[in-house]
Amino acid sequence: NYGSTNKLIFGTGTLLSVKPST
Repeated sequence: NYGSTNKLIFGTGTLLSVKPST
């Protein structure tokens, strides 16, 4: 499923973006 992969990548990107660069 391309949608699942896209969602996973988007979610990971958002998580990394939200996480502070400690």
